[in-house]
Amino acid sequence: MSLKSLSKTRWKIESDRVTIYPYGVFYVFTAVIAVLFTGLLWLYISYQNTTIVQSLPFVLFLLLMVVLFWGFASTYIEFDNRKGTMRKMLMGFIPTTTIPFGKLQGINAVSNMAGSYNYRLFQKNARYGKGIIVSSGYTKNDDPNAIAFVNEAVPMIHGYLDLHDSPTDYIEQSITSFKYFKQEGNIYTIKNNKAGALVFALFFFGLGIWLFTVPVESLITTLLMIALVFFFGLVFVNAAFTQLIFNPQARTVERKGLFKFLNKAYSLDHFAGLQTVRHSMNFIYVRTSVNLYFEVPGKNGKQDILTIGSRYRSKSVERFIQEFSQIMGL
Repeated sequence: MSLKSLSKTRWKIESDRVTIYPYGVFYVFTAVIAVLFTGLLWLYISYQNTTIVQSLPFVLFLLLMVVLFWGFASTYIEFDNRKGTMRKMLMGFIPTTTIPFGKLQGINAVSNMAGSYNYRLFQKNARYGKGIIVSSGYTKNDDPNAIAFVNEAVPMIHGYLDLHDSPTDYIEQSITSFKYFKQEGNIYTIKNNKAGALVFALFFFGLGIWLFTVPVESLITTLLMIALVFFFGLVFVNAAFTQLIFNPQARTVERKGLFKFLNKAYSLDHFAGLQTVRHSMNFIYVRTSVNLYFEVPGKNGKQDILTIGSRYRSKSVERFIQEFSQIMGL
C-alpha cells in the first residue's frame, strides 16, 4: 500500500462494526520527518565528531518522535453496533473517548477557512461544536475517496445511530425571547455591536491622521499607507451601520449598509441551505461563521453566500441557528 493511499481516509465495514482510520496523512509526515531526522543526526555526528553509540540519547529522542507520529497515524474511530458505542482509540490501543450512540447526532462535512473540508462526528447537544474528526482533509468536492466514504461508511454508521434515536431528540423548543435578533413588528434584524465597530473605525481614522504628521522620505508610500488605513476605517463604519433584515412574511433576507453597492436581497425561494465554517488562526480555533447559500436566478449552478453571523461557542452558534430557523419558518 502506497503512502498516498495510506494518507486517505480508510475504513473497514464488518457485520456489526465500522472502523475508520482518519489520520493516515501522519504516515506521510512520519516518512518526511524520518528523512529530516536522519539528515539531522548525520549533521550532529559529523559536527560533534561523535559516534552513534555516544549519541544514543539523541538517537532515542529522534526515534521516539518518529514512533509517536507513526502511532498517531494508527488512531481509529470504532462504531460498535453490538455495544451501541463509539470509541476513539489513540494510536490504535489507548481509549480516549467513548460515547453511547444515543448521544450522537451524526456525521457532517465541516468547511475550513482555507477552502478545504473534512467530515466530523457531532453529538446531539453540540451539533455545531468542534466535533470528532472522522476523515482526512479534502480540497475537491468530487474527491473519489470522499465520495466513497459518504456512500459506504457514513450510511452504515447513521443506520446504527438511528436505532438509538429517541422521539424527543429532535423536538425543537419554541423560542419566545430572542437573544440574537431584534423584532420590530414583522421585521427581524440581527443585533450587532455598533459601538465596538465604531471604536475600531475611530482608531484607524486617528492613525491615518497621525500619519500625516510623520516626516517621510517617500510621499507616495505614505499616501498609500494612509489610504489603506482609512479604507479599514470605512470598513468598520460600514459594519457598524450594516443591517441584516429578515422578513418572514415576504420570505426575504436583506443586507443594507451605508454603501449601496454592497447591499444584497435574497428570496427564500432560492434558498439552497445553511452551512457553518470553522475559522482557525495558526491552528487555533477562533470562531464559527454561519453562511446562507442562495441559488442565483438565471445562472445554473451558481450560488451566492451571505454570512449572517459569527460566534465562538458551539452553544451560541446552535442558539443563533435555532432563532433564525424559527423566524424564517425553516
